[in-house]
Amino acid sequence: MSSEAMVMPPFPRTQPKSQRLEVARPDSSRLFDCFIGVSPHIAELKDFISVQASVFRPALLVGERGLRQEQIARALHQAGEHREEPFFAVNARALSEDALHQLLFGPRGMVENMRRGAIYINELIDLPPLVLERLAAYIEEQRWGARVGRKPLHRLVFATESDSSAGAAENRLAYGLIEQLRSSSFLLKPLRERSEDIPYLAGHLASQVARRLGKEEREITPEAMRMLFEYRWERNIDELEATIESMIANAPPPLIDESLLPDRIRYAALRTIPASGIDLPGVVDDYERSLIETALRQTGGNQTKASQLLGMRVQTLNMKLKRYAELNRPIVIRTPAAK
Repeated sequence: MSSEAMVMPPFPRTQPKSQRLEVARPDSSRLFDCFIGVSPHIAELKDFISVQASVFRPALLVGERGLRQEQIARALHQAGEHREEPFFAVNARALSEDALHQLLFGPRGMVENMRRGAIYINELIDLPPLVLERLAAYIEEQRWGARVGRKPLHRLVFATESDSSAGAAENRLAYGLIEQLRSSSFLLKPLRERSEDIPYLAGHLASQVARRLGKEEREITPEAMRMLFEYRWERNIDELEATIESMIANAPPPLIDESLLPDRIRYAALRTIPASGIDLPGVVDDYERSLIETALRQTGGNQTKASQLLGMRVQTLNMKLKRYAELNRPIVIRTPAAK
C-alpha cells in the first residue's frame, strides 16, 4: 500500500505517489478518493480546485457518474475561505419539481437564505425547466452584482454527465446554463482514460474498505491488479470500490488474488483459455447481467430506455430481470421513488 500524504490547499504542482487530499478543516481526517492517482488529470483537477476556490463563483463538473463529483464539490468548498460554513448536497433526482423549487427558491430556500456556504446540485441536464430558469437568472444576477463589488452569498457547484451540444435543441434551458458556466467548468476523465491511476486508487480503496469492514488489510496480487488495470470501468470509482469490497469480504488474509474477481473482469481481456477451462454460459450470463445493470443505472431504472440502449424489447428485459430475481441475483437500482 502507498503511504498517505496530506495536501492542504492551494495544491502543489508536484505530485507525490499517493494523491490523497485531506479536508482542510483541522478536526477532519477524511480522504477524498477523487484525488488518488498519478495521472496529469489529477494535477489538472487540483489546479482547477485551487483557482476556483479563490474566486467564489459557480462551477460545473462534467463527467460520467461514479467519479465522486460530490467529493470534488466538497473539496472545492473546503479549499476556500468560507470552509467553516455549511455544505449542502442536493440530489435533484430524489425530489419532485415543486419540492426542488421550494428547497432552492422558496421563502426558506437555500438560495435566498444561505450565507457563505456551498450548494452542490447534481444532474443539471435533468433539472426541471422552472428551476433551470431561476438558476440561470440568479447566476446572471450574481455576475452583475460582482461587477459592482457585491460579493456572492454562497458558492454553487453543479454536475452533469454531458456538455455536448447534441442535446441543445431538446433541452435549450439546460445547455444554456451549461454555456453560462463553461468558463468555470472542468471535464472529468473516466477511469478507462487514465488507467495509470487505477493501481493507486485500488490500493487506497482496499485500505479504506478493510477499515470500514473491520478486517485486516489485504494486499492485491500483481495478477489481480493487472486485471483491474485492464478492465474498462463503466461506473468508474463506484464500480471499482464495489468490486474491491466484494473481494475483501471473501478474501482470507493476507492476499486478494484474481480468483476473487467477478468473471466479467477476469475474462474481459481473455487471450488464452485457462487449462482448467471456463464456464462460458456463466461468463456470458455474468457479462450480460453487468450490461443490463449499467443500462438501468444510466437510465435511472427506466426499463423502456434501458431496453433501447441494449437493443432488446422491454418485455425481454423484464423477463431477464425476473430470472435474476428467481436466481437470488436481483438487480436493484435506487430511484427517487424508492428513497
